[in-house]
Amino acid sequence: MHPILKSALRFALGAVILLVGVVIMNGLISLKKELPVSDRRTPARAVRVLPVEIASRVPLIPIEGRVEARYRADILAEVTGTLQLGGKEFREGTAFQQGETMMQLDNREARLNLISQRSQFLQLLSSQLADLHADFPESGGGWTAFSDSMDVENTLPILPPAGSDRERLFVANRGLLSSYHAIRSAEERLSKYAILAPFDGVVAATTVQPGGLVRAGQLAGSLIGKNDFEVKTALHVRYLSTVQRGDTVLYQDENGQTIGVAKVHRISGMVDPSTQTATVYCRSFSTNANRSKLRDGQFVSGVIQSEVIEDVMVVPNAWIQTGQRIFVVQDDRLVAKSVDVVFSSRSESMIQGLDGTDWLLGEVLTTAFEGMPVAPQTGE
Repeated sequence: MHPILKSALRFALGAVILLVGVVIMNGLISLKKELPVSDRRTPARAVRVLPVEIASRVPLIPIEGRVEARYRADILAEVTGTLQLGGKEFREGTAFQQGETMMQLDNREARLNLISQRSQFLQLLSSQLADLHADFPESGGGWTAFSDSMDVENTLPILPPAGSDRERLFVANRGLLSSYHAIRSAEERLSKYAILAPFDGVVAATTVQPGGLVRAGQLAGSLIGKNDFEVKTALHVRYLSTVQRGDTVLYQDENGQTIGVAKVHRISGMVDPSTQTATVYCRSFSTNANRSKLRDGQFVSGVIQSEVIEDVMVVPNAWIQTGQRIFVVQDDRLVAKSVDVVFSSRSESMIQGLDGTDWLLGEVLTTAFEGMPVAPQTGE
């Protein structure tokens, strides 16, 4: 058989086989029954709903930090002397009132030297009184009264004022001025043998013992205030628009009991770029009638109570959807409603924009979507 005729027969046979296959397949498809289309609705899911409760709320901003005494002083001796025994001793834990003597150093030698200086000054003044009366009769009586009021055991009185430049130079030339001011300097130094408390406080640490020698310039200990405290805390920028100076601060212990009350005293004007926080200082001051349980170095936590926000509802942050929307139930379907978040903490937010007749979706539903059919349940 000719090759061309042979190829044509093969092609015709293949086409016939393909056509027969198509006819058989269409016949089989026509024999298959079509399944009916189901029009069954998606069953409504039972969900918990809550009524919208709009009210005035106080924002509570969580804080934590370490208590620091607002007043703290290192006690240094300016003179050398033995710390005397007896009375209220300068020991750790001892409380002193402002102006009370904390340390009394032995000043007998310095006091006797001062008495000697006053005696010499009185002798010098007495030898010049006659000349003062003769040369300055209008001022002589003042100098006599000054001499009569002097007591070598007590502080020098104030010098009489000079009536003229000539009198002033006379007094200076006789050595009265230099002796007088040298004694006043010694009196000031004698007062440093008694170290007074600069404020109401408690001795936090001591490096000296009663009866021991205290040297000039030696650190004797430290005093911390017992009534005035500050807590330094880092506040996230989300709260800075809410917190104001003067806001009330409540400190609490691990059992939730209030252990101190304070006020926001200072707010830093700078935000740390790495943590996005600003430093806030809360100051606490206690009185005899209102004793605080705060102690220096204590770590505390608490809340700042800011100004009241009107017409808001508090909801968990997890209920708020992207774009500040929240699901409400209307006609047994979920509806996403836009709200304004006026305050947000770590776990809760205060929102506005809801109607008092709305019912909120009171649970986190990961499969929730707009228009989802639900069966509202108002129980727990």
